[in-house]
Amino acid sequence: MMRNTYFFLLTLLMGLFFSSCIKDEALNAEADIETASISSEFLLSAPTISNDKITFRVSKSLDLTQVAPEFTLTKGATIVPAQGTVRDFSQGPLTYRVTSESQNWSKMYTVEFINAEISTIYHFETFREKVGGFYEADYYHTIYEMGVDKDGNEVKLFDWASGNPGYVLTDGNPDNPKKPSDFPTSVTQDGFIGHGIKLTTLSTEPLGPIMGSPLAAGNLFLGDFDLTTAVSKPLKGTKFGYNFNYEPTVFRGFFKYTKGKEFQVNNKEKNKLKEDRWDAYAILFEADTNDFLYGDHDFVDEKIVSIARVPETLKKETNTWTLFEIPFTYVEGKQYDSKKKYKLAIVFSSSEEGSLFNGAIGSTLYIDEVEILNN
Repeated sequence: MMRNTYFFLLTLLMGLFFSSCIKDEALNAEADIETASISSEFLLSAPTISNDKITFRVSKSLDLTQVAPEFTLTKGATIVPAQGTVRDFSQGPLTYRVTSESQNWSKMYTVEFINAEISTIYHFETFREKVGGFYEADYYHTIYEMGVDKDGNEVKLFDWASGNPGYVLTDGNPDNPKKPSDFPTSVTQDGFIGHGIKLTTLSTEPLGPIMGSPLAAGNLFLGDFDLTTAVSKPLKGTKFGYNFNYEPTVFRGFFKYTKGKEFQVNNKEKNKLKEDRWDAYAILFEADTNDFLYGDHDFVDEKIVSIARVPETLKKETNTWTLFEIPFTYVEGKQYDSKKKYKLAIVFSSSEEGSLFNGAIGSTLYIDEVEILNN
């Protein structure tokens, strides 16, 4: 009797073991678009993909009434409308719904096409509020530029990028939601003309120090902020540059600046400053569609052609709007060639060493009426 019972239990355990081994893998619950594409001949830069939005910057030769974007989805997910469906984007953005393999989750994506060249004058008058954070209680400013398309219609040209999407992750208090002015990058009504940009170096407590980023400098730049990459590799998460078809000669604009009281050095390896100061620069560099400069370039990269950077003599405190006007200087051995492809990076920061998490809490930079002069 005992022997029969022993063999019964052994058989039962073996059956459970093998059944668990051959059990079907759990269905994927993710519903994300991982990559997006159209014919490369029309792309001016790589598509930017955020949590719920995809932006294609394309040449004016693309017929927006007949576009069929392709997507790569997370494993097993489906998309409606289907892959390769021809749609009319000429009247503005359209939406797609992605449903997870498990069918338990779905997400709406907005897809937009912008077929206008980058502007060379930036007024910072157009912006919107975006909700974010763990509790979706915070909201911050995103800034964009308007222009005119080939038919004379006003269109959105591009979005400025900032570190706001990363800063929103440092908030651990749903009962004290942040408003735009609580973020490192925001729009102010006190611009040189109309609205302007306010960049402030802020503490990232309570969660920032845990993630190795105890402060956040206010920043604004041409390019894309890749939040997924920035979490583990902050300097690789900032991708600088938009396609630019001119030879820039001068980088100019207006600023005001007040530095914070206590300069923190959180990265001693590359620290060069003893007190905080602001920074602004523009870089022309050779680049194909999917190529960028990253936050760790340190002004040394074989792609760089010319640089216009605000000198130390101008990185001083002033309570009045002050003009900066900086000529582009060519890197030794480089020159502009109209037959080559270029991108332009423009970067502003309230703390020069902010990318190293060095700076002074409270340092505040105001920027407005920026322009790139060209040949």
